[in-house]
Amino acid sequence: MTLFSPHLFVQRMVVKREAHVVYDASFHPGLNIIRGENSSGKSTVLDFLFYGLGGDLNDWREAALACSDVTLEVLLNGQPAVLSREISQSSGRPMRILIGSLADAMAGQAEWGLYPYKRSLNKESFSQVIFRLLGMPEATGDANSNVTMHQVLRLLYADQLSPVDRIFRFERFDTALTRQTVGDLLCGAYDNSLYRRQLRLRAAEKEYSDATTEWRSAMSAFTGSEHAITLEWVDAQRTVLEQELASTHAEAEKLEELIFNAEVSDGLTIEEQKSTYAELVKAQQGLLTAQSDRDALQLEIVDSDRYIDALEAKLDQLRDAEVSADAIKGITFIYCPSCYAPLDQEVEQHACSLCKSPFDKGRAQSRILSVINETGIQLRQSRQLQTDRLEEATALDAQIAEATRVWNGLSERYKLLNRLPSTELRARTRSIYARAGYLERQIEDLGQKSALIERIDALSRARATLNAEMSSLKDFIEASERGQREQLVRAYTLIANNTARLLREDLLRQDTFSKAESIEFSFGDDRLSVNGESFFSASSMVYLRNSFFASFLQSALIDRSFRHPRFLILDTIEDKGMEPERSHHFQNLLASISSNTDTDHQLIYATAMISPDLDNTGYVVDRFYTHDSRTLRLI
Repeated sequence: MTLFSPHLFVQRMVVKREAHVVYDASFHPGLNIIRGENSSGKSTVLDFLFYGLGGDLNDWREAALACSDVTLEVLLNGQPAVLSREISQSSGRPMRILIGSLADAMAGQAEWGLYPYKRSLNKESFSQVIFRLLGMPEATGDANSNVTMHQVLRLLYADQLSPVDRIFRFERFDTALTRQTVGDLLCGAYDNSLYRRQLRLRAAEKEYSDATTEWRSAMSAFTGSEHAITLEWVDAQRTVLEQELASTHAEAEKLEELIFNAEVSDGLTIEEQKSTYAELVKAQQGLLTAQSDRDALQLEIVDSDRYIDALEAKLDQLRDAEVSADAIKGITFIYCPSCYAPLDQEVEQHACSLCKSPFDKGRAQSRILSVINETGIQLRQSRQLQTDRLEEATALDAQIAEATRVWNGLSERYKLLNRLPSTELRARTRSIYARAGYLERQIEDLGQKSALIERIDALSRARATLNAEMSSLKDFIEASERGQREQLVRAYTLIANNTARLLREDLLRQDTFSKAESIEFSFGDDRLSVNGESFFSASSMVYLRNSFFASFLQSALIDRSFRHPRFLILDTIEDKGMEPERSHHFQNLLASISSNTDTDHQLIYATAMISPDLDNTGYVVDRFYTHDSRTLRLI
């Protein structure tokens, strides 16, 4: 058999009432038939399957509410996992997940993880975990919320309570956008690389908007300026001011020489020198602290980059290891790799030729899958921490630049204050120092303008880079979306053709079905039509809905590009007055679809009037349920 990804398979379901097991049944690949009298609990079993896989259910039957929890042993893309949920009338219940087999869970050889129904900043939802293990992308539905397992299962479970003229399992407050997203996702029209680029485009557009806002704000500082906003102009102005400042300092030095020769007292107070010195020391400490913090942060950034690279490499190696473990199945040694002595070749099958330990392929694959899941979580958290460090580094760079500017100004001020002007020449000295201070402030202002111009240039370059990146992303997205549209056309056509074929194979009960050519459906509108008609008898509407679900599964078994998990639950085989002969015929068609494929799948349905051709065959699950011997053994 061929396994297409994604692939979901339920091996076993256990329902408990506290410590007492009330239901325990194993399921098999392909067609699974749950049979029994009406009102014997068959639909309750299917509801447990829906809920255990992640569906949200609060309209429980009375017998189900007497139970405490449901546990499913499943295969996700061929790898074992155990899913367990407490039964409650409250919606949005969490799920416990164990990567491994039910035997591992009972033996305590694997660790459970508890995951909420909805994601949070610090915790993944169980839908995210299951999607990752199935290799399915996280699609965004309505209001920027991600598609959940519940939404996917609404298209994999045809229950009795939903209207027969609808495709999806009924939900009071769903939206057309969410339904369309789920349908397109299962048809294969959703790509991880497209999704990542769409996210990057959103981020790039925001970065471009932020850079443009900051660029305009910086440019506003030069509004009304009569000179060109260039570094050359700033350098020319700085040269003029520095020359004038040098001349002022020279004049001050002459005055100081006169004061020294005249031995007159200083007109500036010692207290002013002390105050400026204290400020200078404080500024220097702040600058050193900021530089030290920046250096330490840079080491963390470099180290984190290496760690992220290692995690990404680890993920690739783990995926390779999973394939290698399946392909190699162990290495046989003839000679000892240490001393080269011949080894005893009388070793049991499925045991190591070196240490004689038995192989356990399933557990090895489970461990690899568990490490892949944990590594994926570590990688996402590490990338978020790295983003935070880069933002902190940008803030520290700005802090260091400002601290350097302040320190330079105080340093020059302190140098000036150390000069001792004369009391006799106090007025003149103060005037000179005031002029020097003004020139220094002008030079500082030019330094700020220079930094602002450099920032404007950097923002201009960033905007150009982002604009080029956005253009490239849009081209890729446009091409990918075109490919998705082509995929949808292929998928819709295949589903429609298979549905029309099933309708034409129906017994002669509905004239339109026998002439079915055009099948139109819309996931968003939640509607089906045949040759332009959408209203038929109740039993024919049931037959049409079941045919659509079966054809969707059949199409996914033919075309591996579908993201349908090759799993289906039907609880409407004989609804709305379906006559036994017509139901038997449809059941036989389902058996034919299941048996005439080489692709792994699972189709589970319940019936009170099983086709005689299928009764007492390998398709049947568990026993025949009756009113006296119901599905749940609550007593």
